[in-house]
Amino acid sequence: MQAVPRRRLAHLQRLAQHPAERRKAGQFLIEGAVLLNDALDAGLRVNEVLLERGRAGEAEKAAAERARGEGAVCAEVADGALAWIGASVTPPPILAVAEIPGGGVSKASAEGFSLAAVEIADPSNAGALLRCAEGAGASEVVFAGNCVDPWGPKAVRASAGSVFRLPPRREPDAAAFLQNLQQSDRQVIATASNRGNPYYEFSYDNRAVILMGNETHGLPEAIKSCVTDWVHIPLSGGTESLNVAMAAAIICFEARRQGASR
Repeated sequence: MQAVPRRRLAHLQRLAQHPAERRKAGQFLIEGAVLLNDALDAGLRVNEVLLERGRAGEAEKAAAERARGEGAVCAEVADGALAWIGASVTPPPILAVAEIPGGGVSKASAEGFSLAAVEIADPSNAGALLRCAEGAGASEVVFAGNCVDPWGPKAVRASAGSVFRLPPRREPDAAAFLQNLQQSDRQVIATASNRGNPYYEFSYDNRAVILMGNETHGLPEAIKSCVTDWVHIPLSGGTESLNVAMAAAIICFEARRQGASR
């Protein structure tokens, strides 16, 4: 395995820390043997793999060999180099560089509900939303408006590989995205406390779009007029709201129960 120049490590540090750098390069980082194998299983193009010499175990070495067999360049780095890159505080001893599939654009299937995350700010929530959507059988996930980057290291880890199998689509202009949905007569569903039907009494269309808003502020006022149907999750005690990923899971799995998934 070849050595890695310092300038290359600096580039990987920028990939770890800056969404604009990931978009420019069309690449993102994968940490750990499990996620690397998930990415390869999903058919992603892995360009490069780094192994820390002293810490890599058999699982990491096997994943690196598999990636090399599929065209990746593999290299060894000194212990501590991956922590310097900064994808996580205590990184596993293997890091891979992969291409963002399709430039981060997915295509909705003809059938199956979609999940649209509007101005989600927390990367862990972004990853959890992707995991929820895949598990519930959503046809696609859209990140609309000023959302956190779903290809950032923390979001990728939180997705547990779902980001590889259900690559999200980005829509920077949330209002334009929702107006287009209205014009296509899609059912656009959002949640609000005590507004609309309880989520389990609502009938979900096979091409419904389920909106989840910002963790603190909810959906922007400017796009609420694009919502065609509101539902709520009845809560007990003094609980005012649920975490956005938890609420999404409840709604998405109800849509699946009713047969609205792909």
